[in-house]
Amino acid sequence: MEFLLGVPKPFHFYGISNVFMGEKSNFPEVWGLGLGLFLALYAGFLNHITPKEPALDNHSGFESTLLGLEMAETPKQVQDLVGIPDTIDFFHLSAEYRKVHYFDFGFIFCYLAFLTYTGHYAGRKVRPIFLKIFMGMVLLLVIAGFADLIENILILNVLDAKTAEEMAPSLEYLKPTSQLKWFCLFGYVAIVSVYFWLYEKGWILRTASVLFFTGFFLQLFSIYKTNLLELSFPFFALGLTCSWFHYGFSLAFSSLSKKT
Repeated sequence: MEFLLGVPKPFHFYGISNVFMGEKSNFPEVWGLGLGLFLALYAGFLNHITPKEPALDNHSGFESTLLGLEMAETPKQVQDLVGIPDTIDFFHLSAEYRKVHYFDFGFIFCYLAFLTYTGHYAGRKVRPIFLKIFMGMVLLLVIAGFADLIENILILNVLDAKTAEEMAPSLEYLKPTSQLKWFCLFGYVAIVSVYFWLYEKGWILRTASVLFFTGFFLQLFSIYKTNLLELSFPFFALGLTCSWFHYGFSLAFSSLSKKT
């Protein structure tokens, strides 16, 4: 396949017109295109309904209230974000956080599906080697998804607690569970970035490789400086956007795209 700046030549308007003239499009790429769009809309919806301001203050230098809640370690940090139980602020903010995490149960399966698609497609050129490694990569996703489910349950338990003593058992495991989730997700895309760098020639996926690896190292050091986790997210999101653009959009209407 010939590339022009990382974008397949057949993608230009000729490729799009083939779809409308009846030529078959490439199902794996079209599926990835639709899944990526749905994931972006879902993420936008969750961001829209997430409270933007804490009741009093956030902690650890976080701007995101959602990350602040995920990384909370003490009842005071939770109360600074959500408010003191039995107050008006707590009633409204806790209801909003509950809604976000109820919807997040569905989001978990969406992002796991998209990351699985991205990882599987990344190894298509080195399949004999890749298939030996891919099961380990899937295991990372399974652990991340399970940790995310537990994290949501712990946060809902914290929101239901009326006293600091009732919060304490859930808070003991909340931050480690969140850190495990993010480590597995960033570890997964770091492995994908190696495939991008070694086996892809276009600048789009080379850029995604650098973004993923940078995000992984920022997340890794967030163990020592927690708010680095927030700095890692733009790299993660931009890397996924590059991957989606290449696999989902650029190749979706290319008649010369290699089938998986």
